[in-house]
Amino acid sequence: MSKKILTIQDISCYGSCSTTVALSILPSFGIETVILPSAILSTHTSGFKNFTVLDLTLEMPKIVNHWISENIKFDAIYTGYIGDVRQFDLILKIKNELLKENGIFFCDPAMADYGKLYPALNNDIVNGMKKIAKESDFLIPNLTEASFLTDTPYKDNFTDDEIEKIANKLLDMGAKKIIISGVKNEKKLGARYYDKKESFEYFQGKREKSYHGTGDIFSSVVLAYILNGYDMKTTLKKSTEFVVKSIDNTIGDETHNYAPKFEEILTNWQK
Repeated sequence: MSKKILTIQDISCYGSCSTTVALSILPSFGIETVILPSAILSTHTSGFKNFTVLDLTLEMPKIVNHWISENIKFDAIYTGYIGDVRQFDLILKIKNELLKENGIFFCDPAMADYGKLYPALNNDIVNGMKKIAKESDFLIPNLTEASFLTDTPYKDNFTDDEIEKIANKLLDMGAKKIIISGVKNEKKLGARYYDKKESFEYFQGKREKSYHGTGDIFSSVVLAYILNGYDMKTTLKKSTEFVVKSIDNTIGDETHNYAPKFEEILTNWQK
């Protein structure tokens, strides 16, 4: 029986990120994907000026209450970018009332990169993310987001031991399994997995460019493999390789420098 998931994040109408990425990737793995938009943006927030934002905080509870009345349930709930602090309590209500028993609460705390919060976000959003992060079965931050969640001063050159300490803080908060993306050195880029029993990593060669939306692609592919029963080492390897191939497919195309061209990779990807 196919899985049914709910993803809660924004719709960026232009820019290949958040909900549009999830709706491309997850169904291609045979996963029914339901959406609860947190906001509608004209574009994503990196590299564009004067983007528009329509906040959907007041509409979201109406949708959720209708689903509750229809006894709709989900095998996984996948959260991403949240731009209004009022939405975090609603997300916990959704987890408690719409997630199936033994379902997966999967949190991508999409709020920061390169040591800084995204435009228009503040510490209230960080504190809200902490509330849902500690309830997560899987927590998928990049290194900047992991730093914010653990009140760790960010720097470009964390040591392996320092990253492990950050991961242990996240586990101590309550998150059951952690994947930290954006781990890098001069030659390699990849991700590390941590739980209370084990840790491991997977790296690829570092690329010359980075793109907004790679974290959304990574999280969606990770969740797709998890829901299809893959072990975590295979999941980390395949998801990292998918992102790198998407970046490679985009480098050199100056008409498409706002996001990775992952669609061509997805079409021929071994699922």
